[in-house]
Amino acid sequence: MRVVVTGGGRGIGRAVALGFAERGARVALLARTASQVRSVADEIEALGAESLALTADVADEKQVLRCAEQVTETFGGLDVLVNAAGVFDLGPTTEFPAEDARGLLATNVMGTFLTCKVFGRQLLDQGHGKVVNFCSLLSYTAFPERALYAASKGGVLQLTRSLGVEWAARGVNVNAVAPGMIRIETPHPAALAEDAIVGRIPARRRGSPRDIVGPVLFLASPEADYINGQTLVVDGGWLSYGYL
Repeated sequence: MRVVVTGGGRGIGRAVALGFAERGARVALLARTASQVRSVADEIEALGAESLALTADVADEKQVLRCAEQVTETFGGLDVLVNAAGVFDLGPTTEFPAEDARGLLATNVMGTFLTCKVFGRQLLDQGHGKVVNFCSLLSYTAFPERALYAASKGGVLQLTRSLGVEWAARGVNVNAVAPGMIRIETPHPAALAEDAIVGRIPARRRGSPRDIVGPVLFLASPEADYINGQTLVVDGGWLSYGYL
């Protein structure tokens, strides 16, 4: 299996990339920070799997096209695209800098669109493949001071639905995972307090990046061949509980 993971240099993207590598996949990592993708590529190679470290901004179509060419040259094509690249920021909407808003939307929405567009051509041409995008709890609900992030992830949810319908008859499945409150290395300083978060999760714990690996692997597998345009929520029961 040949896999491209955007945002593969850290956090959930790193965990997903390693999850594929542990199962023998050849994994291309795409992120903006060269040192991060090189470090994860080394981890993949230590597992005995083949890796390709690529540095690019997913919001730049020329850079994404260059990466697609490198993937084709190295792996001969791809079977799975995982769009884990994303930006999170929050703040009062009336004070949110326009430039920060443009950057967030560019990465989360346009970045996902462009990687689907570019790598999707290869999948459609060969008549099979899987795309797994990343949504959020905020694709479905809302918290104060997260309007732009919620809008961006709502956009990814609708993009996933639309492409799932558009590409289903051509053998390409497009679905998404919506992680809940996942423990990350560098939480935003204005994020909710830990006790407040855990108290709202029926599972009574935050998720870890490894909790997201299995759902992604499933959606990328033949077992998900009849799933199109869906988003799998992985949140310890938060959204079902409905308590905010």
